[in-house]
Amino acid sequence: MAESKKSLLQRLQLNQAYGQLVALIFIPIVILAGVGAYLVLSETNQASLSQQRHIAIAILSRYQHTAELLVDAIHKDPKETQKAQTILLRMLNERYLQRVSLVDQDIHINIGLQPYKKWPEFNQDAGFIGPIHVNSNSVYGVKLQSGWLLIELDNQPMEVAHYHVFMVLLITAFITLLLLMLCLSFYSRRWIAPLYEIRMQLQRLNADNLDEPVTINSSGELKLLQLDIESTLKRLHQSFLELQEHTEQTEDDLRRTLDTLEVQNITYRQARDQAISANQSKSVFLANISHELRTPLNSIDGFIHLMLRQHNLTNEQNLYLQTIRKSSAHLLALINDVLDFSKIDAGKLELEMAPFDLEEAMFDVMDMLSPLAAEKNIHLAFYFAHNLPHQVTGDILRFKQILTNLISNAIKFTPEGEIIVRTRLEQEQNGNCLIHFSVQDSGIGVNESERKHLFKSFSQGDASVTRQFGGTGLGLAISKQLVTLMKGQIGFEDNQERAPTEKGSTFWFTVHFAVNKYLEISNEDFHHMNVVSFISHAATANVLRHYLENYQVQHTEASSLLDLFARLKQLEYDENTWVIVDHGSDTQALLTEIRTRYQGKLAIYGYQMALEPNTLKEFRANPLYQPLSRHALIQLLTNQVNIDHEKSKTFNGEGLQILAVDDHLPNLIVLEALLGELNVTTVKALSGQDAINLIQQRIDNKQPLFDLIFMDIQMPVMSGIDTTRAIRSLETTLEYQTHLPIIALTAHALSDEKKKLLAVGMDDYVTKPIQIEQLTQILATWTDKNFETVEPLPIAPEPVQSTILDWAQSIQLAANKEELALDLLQMLVASFDSEIEEMQQLIELEDFPHLEHVLHRLYGATRYVGTPQLQQVTGDFELFMSTLRKEKKVADDAFIDEVLTRFDTLKKVIETTRQAALKKIEDANT
Repeated sequence: MAESKKSLLQRLQLNQAYGQLVALIFIPIVILAGVGAYLVLSETNQASLSQQRHIAIAILSRYQHTAELLVDAIHKDPKETQKAQTILLRMLNERYLQRVSLVDQDIHINIGLQPYKKWPEFNQDAGFIGPIHVNSNSVYGVKLQSGWLLIELDNQPMEVAHYHVFMVLLITAFITLLLLMLCLSFYSRRWIAPLYEIRMQLQRLNADNLDEPVTINSSGELKLLQLDIESTLKRLHQSFLELQEHTEQTEDDLRRTLDTLEVQNITYRQARDQAISANQSKSVFLANISHELRTPLNSIDGFIHLMLRQHNLTNEQNLYLQTIRKSSAHLLALINDVLDFSKIDAGKLELEMAPFDLEEAMFDVMDMLSPLAAEKNIHLAFYFAHNLPHQVTGDILRFKQILTNLISNAIKFTPEGEIIVRTRLEQEQNGNCLIHFSVQDSGIGVNESERKHLFKSFSQGDASVTRQFGGTGLGLAISKQLVTLMKGQIGFEDNQERAPTEKGSTFWFTVHFAVNKYLEISNEDFHHMNVVSFISHAATANVLRHYLENYQVQHTEASSLLDLFARLKQLEYDENTWVIVDHGSDTQALLTEIRTRYQGKLAIYGYQMALEPNTLKEFRANPLYQPLSRHALIQLLTNQVNIDHEKSKTFNGEGLQILAVDDHLPNLIVLEALLGELNVTTVKALSGQDAINLIQQRIDNKQPLFDLIFMDIQMPVMSGIDTTRAIRSLETTLEYQTHLPIIALTAHALSDEKKKLLAVGMDDYVTKPIQIEQLTQILATWTDKNFETVEPLPIAPEPVQSTILDWAQSIQLAANKEELALDLLQMLVASFDSEIEEMQQLIELEDFPHLEHVLHRLYGATRYVGTPQLQQVTGDFELFMSTLRKEKKVADDAFIDEVLTRFDTLKKVIETTRQAALKKIEDANT
C-alpha cells in the first residue's frame, strides 16, 4: 500500500504525465467550480434577502394605517391599549413573523415569541428601516405619524434555501469529479501506461539484450513509436557489435604500445639516472674547481697584500702589483658568479635574515664602485626617498650583490655621462615593505633583439660585448634569481621609450623587506641653516635640493659660476651658512676665486680621488664626496669632520701559538706572514697526520697545546674532516678537559659546506682567500686575546653592571653613536611599564600565544641595547613559551607555575636594568 501511494505521488509530479494532466485539466475545473459555487451562493443569498424584504414591506403596508389609528386611539384613551394589543396579536399570523411592536414616546407595545427582548437601535429620521440582523432574525420597520411599527421576521427559511443550494453544488461537484476520474483512467490506459511500459523495458536493456523485441500492447501513434524504438535498438546493437570489435583491436594495439613505452621508460630512467649522476658530478666538480682555483688565489692575494705593505716599492712595481690585485679580484668575482649560479640552480642558496641600514648598504656599494666611475669621468647620483624605512631586515649580502651587478654593468657599458640610482617606497603594511630600486645610465643601451637574452645564463646582448667589456654573462641571471628569492621582480626599460632624447637604459628591481621600527630615526631639522650651492650635474643638484628641503634648510641655487661669484660678494661670514660647489677642472683656481669673495664655510663636491687634501686644507674647504649621501650632508651641516667613524683596530697576538694545517705550502707561507703581522707564532703542518703528530708530541712532552688550529679541508691521505675527528677523539683521552678551537680554512663555497663542517666538530668556517680582518676577528672570537684600539675608548669600564648594562656594547650596536645609544636606551626604559602591565593581563587571561608575541617584541628591543642579562632572561622566557605552540601542548598547572616564576624573575631583571639605565642617562645628561 505504501509503495502504491509513493508511486502515485511520484506520478503526480509536474514533470510526469499524470501531474501535467491534473495541472492542466483538474485544477482549472476545480477553480472554475469554486468560483461558480461562490457566485451561485451569493446570488441565492441576494434573492432570499430581496424576497424577505418584499414580504416585510407587504406586511408593514397592510398594517401601517391600522397602527396609526391605534396610536391615536391610545393617545385619546389609554384604555384602548388592550384593544391595540389584540389587533397586533393577530399580525403574528403572518408567515415568518416572529415579533411585532408599536413604539411611540409614550407607547411601548411588544407582542411575539420573545417580547422582552430589546429592539436594536436604528435611524429615527429614516422612513423605512431593514433588514437589521438581530438574534439570527431580521428586523424591519416603518415610520408612523408619531412612532414606529416594527416587525421581526424569521431567517430560517433563507438558511434552509442556502443549504439546499449548497447540497446541489456538492452533488454536481462529485459527479464532475467522477467524470474527470473516468477521463483520467481512460487517458492513463490509452497513453500513460504504455509509455511507462516502454520506459521499464528500456531500463532493462543492456549490451546483451539489445536485439530483443519491445513487446507492448499499444495502438495508434504509440504503436508507431514502438516500431521506431525496435528499429533504433537493432541499429544500436549492430553498432555495439562493431564497436566491441574495434575496442578489442584497439586494446591489442594499446598493449603493444604500452610494451614499447615500458621499454622507452627504462631508457628514460637510465638517462635520468645519468643526468642525476652528471649533476652530482657537476656539484663535485664545482667544489673541486673552487678549491683548486681559490687555493692559488689565496697565495696570490696573500703575497700581493704583503708586497703592497712594503714601503720601498717603486711606482712601476706598485702599478704592477695593483694590476695583479685587480686581476685576482676579477678572477675571484668570476668564480663567485659561477658558484652562486650553481647554488641557485641546485636550490641550495639560503637567505640570511638580519637587520641592516638600507641607506648605508646602498651607499657602501656606490662608494665601492665610485673609483670605477671616476676613471671614466661618469657622474654618480644617489637619491634615497625620505619616506623609506631607515632599518630593514633582510639578506644584506645578497642585496648588495644585486645592486653591485646592476651598477657595475651600468659603469661598464657607459662610456660617458651619468648613472642615477633611485629608491622609492611602493607599499608598506603589516610590518613589511616593498621597495623599488632603479639604476639609470646613459650608456650604449640594448637593442630590441638583445633584450630577450638579458636575464639568461651565460649570455650577453652581443657576443662582441664579452670581448670588449668582459664578464661571464651571469650577473643579471644571478640577480634575477636573487630577486625572486626575495619575493620581488626585476626588469628593464629603454630610456628612449620614455624620452626620445635620452640615451641608455634603466634596470629596476623590487624587494620585500621587514621593517625594523625600533631603530627608525626621524629627519633632522636644520631650519636655521643657509646653503648656497652650484652643482653642474643636474641629477646631483636635484638630489641636493630634495635633501635640503626635507631638512628645512634655506637653500639658494646659483645658475652658473658667475652667478655664484656674484652671490658670494653679498654673503657675510656666518656659522650657519655653507657654500657647496663642484670641484671643476681646476680646483685650485676655483678655490682661489671663491676665497677672494667669501671667507665663510665652504664645501667642494667631487670624487675623493679628484680632491687633493693639501689643496682643501690650504683654502679651508671641506670635502663632500661623490655620490652625495644624506649622512655626509648631515655631517657637513653639523660641522663634523668627514672621516671614517670606525676606529682602526689592531690585534696584539703576542703569546698565541697557532697550528696551520694545509697541503699547499704557499698558503701556509701567506698565513704565517699574515699572522706574523699580528705577533702570532705559527706552527705549520703539511698534512693531517703531521698535525696529529705535533699535538701528540706536545701532549707527551706535557707542553701547552695550541691556542687555535686553522685546518684545510681537501688534503691527500687524511682530509681535514678526518683530522678533526681524530683530534676530537684524542681530546677525550686527556686527563683534563680540553677543547681546541678548529677553524675550517677552505676554498669551498657551497651553501651546505658550513653545516657539514660544524657537524663533524669544527668551530667556525672561513672561505679562502682569507683577509687579515677575518684573521683578526677569528682570533678575537676563539682565543683569550681581545681587540685593542689605537685610541682607548672614552667610556670607563663598568665591571659591576657589565651583565646588566654594557654601555660599550650599546654604543657598538648604535653604530658608535652615543646619542643614538642614549635614545634607544630611553625608549627601552620607557616601554618597561606598559610591557609588564600587558604581560600581567595576558597571564591572568592565560593568553599564552599573545604573551609569546609580547616577549618576542621585548627581546627584539633588547638586541639593540647592551643589556645582556635582560636579553638572556627574555630570550629564555620566549623560548619556553614557544614550546607550548611548537609541541601543541595544553597549558597545565605546572606550565602556568613556571610562567609565573619566570615572569617574577623577568620583573626583577627589568627593575635592575631600569635603575642602571636611569643612572647612565643621568650621568650622560650631566
